[in-house]
Amino acid sequence: MYYLSFDCATKTFAYSLSYVNLDAANIKNNLQSLLDIDFDKNKLDLCALRLIEDTFLKFRSSIIYLIDGAMIDFFPNIPDAKIDTVERIKKMSNYIKQTILPKIKDLPNIEIFIEFQMGSNHKARMISSALIAIFSEYTFRLINPNLKNKVYLSENGKHKYFIQKYSNLYSANKEHAKYNFELVEKVFQSNIPYTKKNERGHIADSFMQVLGYILYGKK
Repeated sequence: MYYLSFDCATKTFAYSLSYVNLDAANIKNNLQSLLDIDFDKNKLDLCALRLIEDTFLKFRSSIIYLIDGAMIDFFPNIPDAKIDTVERIKKMSNYIKQTILPKIKDLPNIEIFIEFQMGSNHKARMISSALIAIFSEYTFRLINPNLKNKVYLSENGKHKYFIQKYSNLYSANKEHAKYNFELVEKVFQSNIPYTKKNERGHIADSFMQVLGYILYGKK
């Protein structure tokens, strides 16, 4: 399944486009193809190494493939409080139509994930509502933001350690997502372009909610 997931904001709007298939049968079948590589162990030449590398890449991308992602400040020189409501939504909408929709138009079985926004966060809620309108013809889900906090890829990646380390919940949540997203990028295939570390954290939020929903949301 392909997932287009959004972290809603105006100054730190972020998205990730990914393919994720954590089905045990899928992993087993693709792992078997990796184990079935036939080569002479006494003649491990460059061609054999390239075959192993290519097969391993296919194996990784059959489980998680981070296709694209970015973080955008729609109004770099204007404080968030001074951004006009109409211009806020127009800017985001045009970006989606010009930049993101062309990337997904030929992808099969794609779901749109939008982080649920509390009513008190009315500016982000504007963005969320506009995204729902734009993707009304797609299957989309509003995702509980707490789901991504349950995800960890190592013992040190558990959310409880970040709660202990950081003085406020926002920082703890953000650092938890960044830490685990970095592990995902190291283990699986990622084609998300280079960004500054703080920008990567918002992309991380958008993708970690995908894992959060797949692993815990369906329950």
